Formats: sequence, structure tokens, C-alpha cells
Amino acid sequence: MSDQMFRKMMREQIQGYMQLFKQGAAKPRPREGWIKAIRTAIGMTTYQLAQRLNCAQSNITKYEDREKEGTITLKTLEEVAKGLNCRLVYAFVPEKDLSEMLQEQARIVIRQQMNSLSYSMNLEQQGLSKEQEKNNEDLLVEELLKGNLKKLWETV
Repeated sequence: MSDQMFRKMMREQIQGYMQLFKQGAAKPRPREGWIKAIRTAIGMTTYQLAQRLNCAQSNITKYEDREKEGTITLKTLEEVAKGLNCRLVYAFVPEKDLSEMLQEQARIVIRQQMNSLSYSMNLEQQGLSKEQEKNNEDLLVEELLKGNLKKLWETV
């Protein structure tokens, strides 16, 4: 299997996973954070959670504050989640389809390359029509996506 085919299969698999997270990602986390929200919802005190985590009660308050501030570590969140009989779910949810993201980035790269070429061709009065430019751009994008995808991200 080619590297290109493998990466395409990976993108499709990840895209499938992301569908599961998109709905959840659309909802904001509770104002007080997940730790406090779940702890309170199940009627558990900070003291009780601290006992389950084998730590000081003051640590639970710190964890809740850090979660609200966005400074808590994933490791701590995972430990607290276990103490709450929960599982931490961690994911990046792309703003758009991964294939669409690649297409857009390839277009940016190709347009940058074509702009400098078009400028010099226009100076020599050898410019292309808008339709020809669009067709060339589409072909170059397609070709770029067949190659090494790392090149897409060298220029942003």
C-alpha cells in the first residue's frame, strides 16, 4: 500500500471518529468546569473525592479552579475522572473535513506560486485567461495533493 493511500485511509478513519465528537464539541463545558459539575450532580463532596484520590481536600478545590482557568494537566483530569467513575475523552475536532482542509491549503500554496509566475508572464504579455488560470490551478492542486503532503505546510 502506498504512503498516499495509507494517509487517505487514516484521514477517513479520523474523520469518522470526529463525527462522534462534533456534537459534543458544539456544547461549551459547564461554567464551573466538568469536575465540579459532575461531582455536584452526583452529590459527592470535595472531601469524598479527595479520599477517593488519596489527596488533600484542598487539592480538589485547586483542581476545580485550574480546570476553570484552563491550566489543569491532562494527567490530573484523567485521575480526577477515574475518581468520579468517569473516563476522560480527549480529542481535537477539526473545524472542517480533513480533505477539505488539505484542498484549501494546497490552493494557498499553488496560488502563492502562481502569483509570482502570473506577474512575470503578464509583464511579458503572456498572461492566461481567468478560466485557464483556474484550470491550471485545479490541476496543480490535484498534483500537489498526490505528492508529499509535508510540502503543503512549509508555507502558511
